[in-house]
Amino acid sequence: MSKKQRKPSPKNGNLMTAQALQQISNSLAYLVVNSGNLKGKKQQDLVPILSDLGFDKKVIATVLQATPETVSERLSELKAAKKKAKKNSNGHSEEADQPEAIAQASS
Repeated sequence: MSKKQRKPSPKNGNLMTAQALQQISNSLAYLVVNSGNLKGKKQQDLVPILSDLGFDKKVIATVLQATPETVSERLSELKAAKKKAKKNSNGHSEEADQPEAIAQASS
């Protein structure tokens, strides 16, 4: 006698689809990290790259073999540094707009 199979339901289908998408996402993140340009980069350098590509903290942590807390800390550090840099530059550099400064920089 064969085992009774569960009837497919929308709920089961959604769970299986979500799991498949999660596996695809993890695989894609792994491929990004191990691509030629990024191979050998430090973990702390890879976190913002993967985040900018839209991967969530859990996927980033899985791919980099780190904890989600470590990834969160790194992203918080980067956010604070970006905010500080923006505050220090006031969002606009007067020198960069002047043609003389551009000409001197290129020579």
